[in-house]
Amino acid sequence: MRTGAVVLSVFLLAAPAAAAQECRAVTAEPGDGYIIPGSQTYAFDASGNRRQLLDLFVQPGSGVHPTVLVIHGGGWTTGSREAHIGQFLELVTGAGYNWVALDYQLGEGNREYAAGDVRAALAFLTCHAKAFGLDMAKLVALGEDVGADLAVQMASEGRVAAAALVGGVYRDGLPLARAPVRVVHGGEDREAPVATAREFCHRLQSQEDALVGACEFDLVEGAIHRAENWRPSQWGYKARLVRWLGGVVGPGARRPLTFEPQPVRDVLGPGLHKRLTYNRQTGQTLDAWIPGGAAPHIPVLLVHGGGWEAGDRVTYITPMFRPLASAGLAWFSMDYRLTPEVSHEAQLQDLRDAIRFLRERAGSFNVDPRMLVIVGESASGQMVAQIGTEDPALLGVVSFYGVYDFEPMAGNLTARSAVTRLFGITQLDDTSRATLRKFSPIHHVRSSQPPMLLIHGTNEGLWAQGQAMAERLKAVGARYELLALDGAPHGMENWEGASSPWRRYKAHVVGWITALAAAVR
Repeated sequence: MRTGAVVLSVFLLAAPAAAAQECRAVTAEPGDGYIIPGSQTYAFDASGNRRQLLDLFVQPGSGVHPTVLVIHGGGWTTGSREAHIGQFLELVTGAGYNWVALDYQLGEGNREYAAGDVRAALAFLTCHAKAFGLDMAKLVALGEDVGADLAVQMASEGRVAAAALVGGVYRDGLPLARAPVRVVHGGEDREAPVATAREFCHRLQSQEDALVGACEFDLVEGAIHRAENWRPSQWGYKARLVRWLGGVVGPGARRPLTFEPQPVRDVLGPGLHKRLTYNRQTGQTLDAWIPGGAAPHIPVLLVHGGGWEAGDRVTYITPMFRPLASAGLAWFSMDYRLTPEVSHEAQLQDLRDAIRFLRERAGSFNVDPRMLVIVGESASGQMVAQIGTEDPALLGVVSFYGVYDFEPMAGNLTARSAVTRLFGITQLDDTSRATLRKFSPIHHVRSSQPPMLLIHGTNEGLWAQGQAMAERLKAVGARYELLALDGAPHGMENWEGASSPWRRYKAHVVGWITALAAAVR
């Protein structure tokens, strides 16, 4: 585990293909890891004389271990080193590997600048390999979505020892890798059809001088585009990916940093604490970020989305980690049980259990239970809004692009439709409509409920639900605010990018929460 300021040096790349120049001293950026404890942030000189950031995690203890370069996707226009890839960071950490996650230049037509940023990051790591304890000959690029494109480019240039492509996008003209490749692809991917992924793998295997095991193909049955959307029943690819890593660059650390569930026994110190058990019976856990300082902190409970069937503590909701921590707020990111294994009522009960746990153990976390705010997005936007109508002791509720009325979603009932998975409804009648209304927050709002902040992009299917919910809150005299992000699509992970105008929601949420707390204090 690396802590404190480390004096190092860096290559300077003035353009995507510029040659490396003399290294110069640089220090770690302030802050700590919000997904993996002990990761550090560094700045590197990227293509086009710009400054980019990367996060680096090195396994604790002695020894030099292989490293995985994790490259986020986002269709070239969105995404960051803190979005889309949380599950991969936990996976490779637990498998004993070091990892790097980087930002790169976004924007249509900037693909070569993005590739230049990855090259610059690799030059940075090469320059500092000895100081960090990295073996650059055992570096694997793992790219998801368009990040797979960048991983292939690095493999085609001989900059990495192997490349793993998870839910990749395979454009015409993508170069052939000169290193072992593993293609992991969803069987129901409609954005990047399976045929394109198979064809790319076949081209690698058919090269005249093809490497032994040039491409291995792993089909994830039933999975759609983006690995963060894959359900727990489809996560078997993770163990297979780790075995492949061991085959191409060797095993990771013998005693890696792992995240087994653990109870909360004592007062926790500042920093990130992983997988704390909030319900022993169900085995559900949460991650906790505790700020420094003596005063009881404002606690914020984060609940991930994922259509009530996918996601976990480090998926979807991760862009909220850094702004809350930077503002001195304590945050807790929870898991909850998913459909079809449980009903929606069980999911709501998990949320109630987590709320009760935080209130009962407030002293362990050095937080003020009167200040608890719950934050949800998409599926969990509905969940926090529903709980907000029944729990007056909450300080506030923040719902990102939530579902507030299930009835409009019941038009086409199939085995995969949300209302069927959540409630077992296969046809609409008076009884089923009553069930839908029971779990639709729009039918339960009241003037005395905690203040609610609704945040919606105007370019997504749930924008109409946000408008309807705002009108209903206004009609009953409830305290609320609707923040509309013009043109934003669904999902805060798709609002990332240094120049994105949609990122203003972060400061808005922090300001809204702190203003509520100030009024109570």
